[in-house]
Amino acid sequence: MIDVALSIEPAGDVIALDVWDGEPNLDGLRALKAEPRRWWLIGAATQADALAASLGDTGALAPIGGGLVCATLTGPGWRELLTVSGIFDVEDPGFGPGDVAGTVIHHVAVRIAPTSDTSCEVYFASSYASGLIDLWQRVIGIGADHAVPVTSS
Repeated sequence: MIDVALSIEPAGDVIALDVWDGEPNLDGLRALKAEPRRWWLIGAATQADALAASLGDTGALAPIGGGLVCATLTGPGWRELLTVSGIFDVEDPGFGPGDVAGTVIHHVAVRIAPTSDTSCEVYFASSYASGLIDLWQRVIGIGADHAVPVTSS
């Protein structure tokens, strides 16, 4: 078994920010760079109007959190867990807080965002949540009678 605690919640307040001209001012925001010109802003809904006004014609915002789940993996084995049925470079010590990796695990596209040396958040589509959560629970030794529910936010 791999030493990891698993909690699952709807991602909730996530906004996709696409910028096609210039660089966005993301001061004070938790931003995950999901693609070369796309950021996911975590917990930024209250600032969406101001962000949209500052973007003008240089970009666009779209709420996407309703279709995502956020799994928080806590414990020394989170990197190892992400190699089960997936491709992830667990050996890179430079991959840490502030970084984001996109890959596929168990046929599910995921974004991995480390939050510390011993924890990370993994974002993925709600429609694929049950299969990926089931895999992780089996690997870390959580039986069906102790399954981790997806809680509402």
